[in-house]
Amino acid sequence: MSKFRASSGGGFGALLGLALIIWIIVKLIWWIPGAAVLVGLCFVARAIVRESHGRADLAAARRDASAARADQQHQWVLQGDERGIYGATGAELMHYLYPATDQVQRLNGRR
Repeated sequence: MSKFRASSGGGFGALLGLALIIWIIVKLIWWIPGAAVLVGLCFVARAIVRESHGRADLAAARRDASAARADQQHQWVLQGDERGIYGATGAELMHYLYPATDQVQRLNGRR
């Protein structure tokens, strides 16, 4: 009967693989930090783009709110309401400053 020897032969292959990895790291040492910086820049750029989109959304919401207020004031002007010219608080102030004008408008039936 023949004896089987369990010889894996993996020790030399592992040593050769480790030497190859070390050689690659030593040879390309500047590529590793360069790749890390590149990945970091990608994350920073993505964060900047997200922030930019958020600010654009807020600016659009402010423009929409301003347009809605302008439409409301335009409707008030078309109806002859002082709030369309002076705004809601300004109209109250104008009634306080010029009560005679308010009385004339009431007599003319505008209110």
